[in-house]
Amino acid sequence: MKLSIQHFQRTWSPDAPDAGQRLERFSKGLIEQIDTLSGIAGAFSDFAQMPKARAGELGLAEVAETAMNLFRATPGMRCELTHESPGPLIVHADREQLLRVFNNLLKNAVQAIPDGREGRITMVLKEMNGEAIVEVRDNGTGIPEEDRERIFRPNFTTKGSGMGLGLAMVQRIVEGAGGRVWFESTEGEGSSFFVA
Repeated sequence: MKLSIQHFQRTWSPDAPDAGQRLERFSKGLIEQIDTLSGIAGAFSDFAQMPKARAGELGLAEVAETAMNLFRATPGMRCELTHESPGPLIVHADREQLLRVFNNLLKNAVQAIPDGREGRITMVLKEMNGEAIVEVRDNGTGIPEEDRERIFRPNFTTKGSGMGLGLAMVQRIVEGAGGRVWFESTEGEGSSFFVA
């Protein structure tokens, strides 16, 4: 932005025939950059100041269904929710934060599908050794070996857009609630993210 302003100052002439167009282009570009910076600042502020969790007993299946319903209408995607264990799987968690976790994982799964491939996103609910586990599985590009250590790090992203806060936020919420999050991935075939 500073370079843009300095360049504009050096080349600006109010008497030039295209002065009005140049001023409008410059102003529009500057406003877009400010909006982008504002969005980045807001996202980092949200990440830094996560609201205090208000945990309670809730059915995992109902929260998972709510999250999955947001993604079922995504063009080119087959999204399904499967229950490998009977019952509602009662967990002690903050409903809003759990929804945020699921939404981030599902959004990442959708974004992992390359152009030209029909997406298959599956959310699996199960119980193992008295522990509720949610798996979000995709058939996307997978995570390259060299990126796997950094995948939960704030600011790290493999996408062309985004700020790299989604998975960092997932990890913070899950671990803050006494849970854990991990993943398995095969390049070219897809990834599974697990929350327990």
